This record gives sequence, C-alpha cells and structure tokens, in this order.
Amino acid sequence: MNLTTKTLDSKGRLVLGGRFANQTVIVDESDKTRIVIIPAKVVPEHEAWLYRNEEALKSVLTGIVQAQEDEYSPNPPDVDADAAED
Repeated sequence: MNLTTKTLDSKGRLVLGGRFANQTVIVDESDKTRIVIIPAKVVPEHEAWLYRNEEALKSVLTGIVQAQEDEYSPNPPDVDADAAED
C-alpha cells in the first residue's frame, strides 16, 4: 500500500500531482472514514447504449480489428445508392 499525507487548502482543495493532470475522476465519499479517488473515462449519454449491449459492442470491436487488418467485405453496401433513396 502506498500512502501519502497531503494537506487541503483553505477552500478544501487537494492537489494530487501531475500523474492525474487533466484526468476525470470519480470521488467516492460513501465511507465517512475515507475518500476514494478513481480515475474514470466518461462516455457521452447517446453512446452509452453500446456499452450496455454486449452483442453490439462485440460487433463494433470485431469490425475495428478487421479494419485494422485491412479485412473488408467483398460486397460493401452502396452508400450513394442508399442515400439517393432517401
């Protein structure tokens, strides 16, 4: 366990140091005897559905790997034709 003593300033602010610079964190104050600071990534609400849908997320991640490996469909959709139908 790595414990460090820090002092809060007169406004209750705590400096964590450069390791946490420009990061979003979750502050867990559910226990009155300790505060837990957890680094976090924030997902826009309109994209959160993807992370709740295991099948869709797996499909997207598979597609990303395939694209990175230059594996594309031999019969891609005709995007221009689809757009013309609208």
